Amino acid sequence: MPVDGHYPWQEISRLGKKLIQAGLTSSRFGNISLLDGDKIFITCTGSMLDELDEDGVVEVDLRGSCPEDAIASSEICVHRAVYQCTSHQAIVHTHSPYAVAASLLEAREVLPPDSEGRIFLGPMPIVAGGMGSGALAAAVSSALRGRRGRCV
Repeated sequence: MPVDGHYPWQEISRLGKKLIQAGLTSSRFGNISLLDGDKIFITCTGSMLDELDEDGVVEVDLRGSCPEDAIASSEICVHRAVYQCTSHQAIVHTHSPYAVAASLLEAREVLPPDSEGRIFLGPMPIVAGGMGSGALAAAVSSALRGRRGRCV
């Protein structure tokens, strides 16, 4: 069902292309999702962010696991936990070289160096947990509760 004249996969595809063009991640590193009611539209595991089409995005249930989780990003449990615990409506998860470097250099959080980043994002906590694990889902959703920004 289109939202504002676009299907969710089209918006996700547009964002994926922008991420790659801006050099914020490479094509296979990261995932994107959008929340629409009780549905999550999320990139499929192994998809290339700059080559997404309708088959590269899957619809899963917000409330819990469903058969489509098998083809969704391996981080679906993290996305689901964030949507269940916060008011966030979209998640853009990249492995930005800048964020990775900052997370290795800082102990607990990253403070954006520019004034706009400080105003709009504020301090960004560094969280730990295995890829696609319940521990990571709990850490990320907890860290994002009450925040406008992101985690590193």
